[in-house]
Amino acid sequence: MEVHWIRGKGLDSNIYLIRGDEATLIDAGTGLYHSYVMHEIKKHVNPKDIKKIILTHEHADHYGGVPKILEEIGNVEVASHRSAAEKLRKGSDITSLFFGFPPFPLDVSLELADGDRIRAGDDELLVIHTPGHSPGSICLYNEEEKILFSGDTVFQYGSFGRFDLPGGDVNALLDSIEKLLSMDVDIIYPGHGEVVLEDGKDHILLAMDNLKAALE
Repeated sequence: MEVHWIRGKGLDSNIYLIRGDEATLIDAGTGLYHSYVMHEIKKHVNPKDIKKIILTHEHADHYGGVPKILEEIGNVEVASHRSAAEKLRKGSDITSLFFGFPPFPLDVSLELADGDRIRAGDDELLVIHTPGHSPGSICLYNEEEKILFSGDTVFQYGSFGRFDLPGGDVNALLDSIEKLLSMDVDIIYPGHGEVVLEDGKDHILLAMDNLKAALE
């Protein structure tokens, strides 16, 4: 799997470009740094070769960039968990106000559920529903290469997603991290911060320990 990391600027999420026949973006940032994002995409692919955008959840720092990207690449498939899709279509995301723009509706054309498989690049990703940071959070897992796109569920060095935003649920987050511990993970591509290039499962285990300690 050929993955290119577009590092998030400011409050933007990381964006991941997966090259291949089904060239795919995972997340889209806020849209505040659109020129930078497109410049990075063009280093690796013709933007019009991108076939889909997969959103890890329904917060504006991950989906806000979708409309501007679609203006340049055409009306490609946009996928999210079904719970996120419902909110995105209504434009009911309060987190967009944190970034200085009002909520806006987003057309999600493909609803995902736990256990689904979705083509990305030349490979398949397993959809793992991981609520806790938000009701519609997902992670995406490639078993063959032990790669996890973790959204805002877990990060490097045992950090975990905040659960104090609307729809957050600490108990659901605990359950979601425990679900991730059943996966054999080497590489973690998180929603923010640095990429983990080895021993990813150790970082997930540390996130579980850190979250439990924070609740004591």
